[in-house]
Amino acid sequence: MPLRFPVRRFVQSTEKTQAPANQFGGVQWVLARPLYRFHVIDLAQVPAKNRAQALKLELAQWTPFAQPDYYVGWHGQRALVWAWDATKLQTAMAAMGLKRTKVQVLPETVLRPLVHNGLNLARCLEGFEGQWWRAGQLCHSRWWPQSPTTDEWLMFQRDAGLAPAEQQAQPSVPRVVSLAFTPWLKAASGADSSALQIERLAYAVGAIVLLAPTLWFGMAWYQIQAQVQQLTAEKLQLQSQATPIAQARSLALDHQARVIALRSLAPNPEQLRLMAKVTQVLPQDKSFLKDWDFQGRQLKFTVSSVAEVSATNIIGLLQQAGPFRDVKALPGRDPKNVTFQMDVMAAPT
Repeated sequence: MPLRFPVRRFVQSTEKTQAPANQFGGVQWVLARPLYRFHVIDLAQVPAKNRAQALKLELAQWTPFAQPDYYVGWHGQRALVWAWDATKLQTAMAAMGLKRTKVQVLPETVLRPLVHNGLNLARCLEGFEGQWWRAGQLCHSRWWPQSPTTDEWLMFQRDAGLAPAEQQAQPSVPRVVSLAFTPWLKAASGADSSALQIERLAYAVGAIVLLAPTLWFGMAWYQIQAQVQQLTAEKLQLQSQATPIAQARSLALDHQARVIALRSLAPNPEQLRLMAKVTQVLPQDKSFLKDWDFQGRQLKFTVSSVAEVSATNIIGLLQQAGPFRDVKALPGRDPKNVTFQMDVMAAPT
């Protein structure tokens, strides 16, 4: 059984922050799934020595928050990135009497079980997280406040780029697993904040002081200070460039969520569009719609013509024309007036 050191684990959700009962040990701060966003950055085309700098540029372009903080782990040549609002996090930590530099921040996902391949629906501290894994790597993730519907689950798979043969028609049974003690993906050193990088440089400089002559130490210290100033200037420049992009992206995501919410209020297709779809398949022999009845998601109408109506032909054309399913012709005595009945699929969101 591995040795476990005492840890104080704080759990932050959208409603409150849960404090641990014990008062000793290192500090972990676990973020609930709705508080962060996930992204995969592929740097396979970038030389290994330049990936740290390339990752900084990619993060500046992608970040969904004005003042972000990150948890970054590497899987081969891809960086798995979780981002959250640093300002909100620091406010919550200050309320608990903690300092950010003394706390290990972990997104909830890295404490859930690793899946080697396929789709997975996990029960989170709040809501549900859909995941798609390949070769032990988390490739795509999405969060819902409630268990996803069939349409939401299919849309998640399409966004992830799954082929139709790999897709699941229904959401899988949510996995309910307690949080692990350690994350399945270690944070990369390249994901540390600039403050932690400077702290590590200070330890290195201290070792040089103990081992090197005074003159050599002075030259090394001068070079380190120059590098720190250059990195600080680059950081300020990148932040100034990324701030408007992050604000615009956050606003766009808010607008997208509002559009989806508004469109969900009217799930059925407009009847004018349905009528246009139907008239496109009518024979070009002065055929016309005589009756029209649309209740719930069931449509029934009558086609009238000067000649006999080919019900089989119209049924085939309707099934190909639009959101019509289970199309059938109702029995009748007049072959020039045929009534069709079908189900109408909900409008896409």
